[in-house]
Amino acid sequence: MIAVLSRAIGGLRTVNTGLELLLKPCCVVLMAAMLGTVVWTVTARLTGISAPWTEKVMLILLPSLAFLVAPIAYRRSANVALDLLHDALPARLRGLHALVIHLLILSLLLISLDLTLRKVGLKWDAFTWILDGIFGLDLNSIRPFKAKIKIPVLGIQWRTVYMLMPVCVVMMVIVNLEMLLRELVALLDPRDESVKPVRSFEETAPGVGE
Repeated sequence: MIAVLSRAIGGLRTVNTGLELLLKPCCVVLMAAMLGTVVWTVTARLTGISAPWTEKVMLILLPSLAFLVAPIAYRRSANVALDLLHDALPARLRGLHALVIHLLILSLLLISLDLTLRKVGLKWDAFTWILDGIFGLDLNSIRPFKAKIKIPVLGIQWRTVYMLMPVCVVMMVIVNLEMLLRELVALLDPRDESVKPVRSFEETAPGVGE
């Protein structure tokens, strides 16, 4: 069983590493665009140039960057976390605690996926019914964006911008599956090489922390 799980972890790791390689330059481009927009906003205010589009562009760039960086941050534990209880537990309970946390995160991600799909006008009834049955929710009450709602000045539909949300949530689900399998293998065999945690952004050398 551990051999099968280890192979699955290897496959998910390959997928997630590839997604990171794709997302990182996108994040750099977005940060550069945000910096350029801020500089132009300040310049426009000091010189009296009319630039009403800058505020609307930031409304797109900020959430886009947050969603694009989320899968990377989650996988590399670069997010803010409260680990006082986790670190105080014995090794086996610590692994079980981490597994439960990732299961809860998976639940939130699946609900988020349904909500974001619904919000941009996509609907998967079977998926919604399953989630409603498991969590006792009424996700059908969520209404999608209307096609005519556009961002002022830019004229871009909000629905187009928020299509990024379900895409990135799917990426986080894939990351979550890798993390779940890592924790499961850690419970079965803590010495297995595949359970070593993925480290933070500071350790970027190939293979470090893997």
